[in-house]
Amino acid sequence: MKILFCKNSFVGPISGADEIAVTYAIKLKAAGHTTSVLLVQTPAERDPLVLRLRDAGVPLDTLASPGFSTSLTTARFIAIRAMRVLSPVRNLILTRSRNVVFNLLQQYKSACCDYLKRTRPDVMHVLTPDPGAVMLIRAAHEMKIPIIYQEVGIPFHPPGFEEMYERFVAVLPLCSEVTTLSPALVRELSRVLPHISPAKVLPLIGLNHNGGPKNARKSEVVSFGFAARLEYLKGPIRLLEAFTIAHETCTQIELRLAGEGSQRREFINKSRKAGLEAKCKLLGVYTTVEERTAFMNSLDVFVLPSLTEGTPNVIVEAMAQGKPIIATNVGGVPDLVTDNVGILVPCADIQALADAMVRLASDSDLRERMGKAARRRYEELFTPEAVLPVLEHLYQDVIRAHANGSASTNGNSATPLHPWIR
Repeated sequence: MKILFCKNSFVGPISGADEIAVTYAIKLKAAGHTTSVLLVQTPAERDPLVLRLRDAGVPLDTLASPGFSTSLTTARFIAIRAMRVLSPVRNLILTRSRNVVFNLLQQYKSACCDYLKRTRPDVMHVLTPDPGAVMLIRAAHEMKIPIIYQEVGIPFHPPGFEEMYERFVAVLPLCSEVTTLSPALVRELSRVLPHISPAKVLPLIGLNHNGGPKNARKSEVVSFGFAARLEYLKGPIRLLEAFTIAHETCTQIELRLAGEGSQRREFINKSRKAGLEAKCKLLGVYTTVEERTAFMNSLDVFVLPSLTEGTPNVIVEAMAQGKPIIATNVGGVPDLVTDNVGILVPCADIQALADAMVRLASDSDLRERMGKAARRRYEELFTPEAVLPVLEHLYQDVIRAHANGSASTNGNSATPLHPWIR
């Protein structure tokens, strides 16, 4: 099969959608398929994802010139500065800037059609409702190429993007299949978009499937880890507040954070004020698979206290390394973190988060049992052996249905065994 993965752009080193697209493309190529990636905007030459695709021999093409991407980045920076200075009209500036970007990207539809006519993929796989996705889907539909759309988060989240998502929803009926990452997200998609055909589950593929976790860390200090953007919705300040409470009971704990974001300075100030600056290590952003694995292996427990999530790659990565999980009960997280794998806490409940940290810090046997269960669940759900048959089956069904003139696969063929596929 000839499979084309499409996004508007690569948006940063800790991006779940980027990671999913690149990993799918690489693993499917290794399985004997012809895969490629198409971006609207040109990424940086030394972008870690670009290098991974290059090393794997997966072609990466772009529609816009490097100059266009640079200009768009500059315009985005100016808009952000304007919103900070002119806060009373922030929403107006935000809406107008998004409209400008959306309209600019629609101008590449003709170039996208020419590209698809030239390359003729059997199926196009589009991820996330980013600004270029509307154009990509319309172009593929016009060129009569079957389209799979994959929602990697939760519809209409995060807050503030509702207008953009409403515009995106209009093109979903053009897709042969709409998919998402776990059963809970299928239910959520059906709830908020009842007029769209029932979605299918298409799990992500984890990275660290070879070799498994290293031996458990031998240290008197229990290390809790967090890897995400240091932004409000990911909860780094709530994590610090819970850590402060837990430290009153368990002093032999530390906090290790991988990521950058707007709350970095606030985190540093609050940790200093609490007298815990030495216990809170801000490690910046990891950019390679090896750095990511090393970070996860430096932890005893992984924590993600987000207000909203889809199916977080970082939890899957922690599970691959045999780490017990503490996370908020949001989005698709309950599909990952069962009772034997970790502890789920109510969203924004800082005391419950602190209690979970104390419980795991105080019980090394529980950490070990949960870590082993996490690794087993990873092997069951997220290895290439578990996921590639699901991907291949869906692509084959979509291609076959398209050739027969059907708008949907209708579940005509037997589905590969996977715990999330019925």
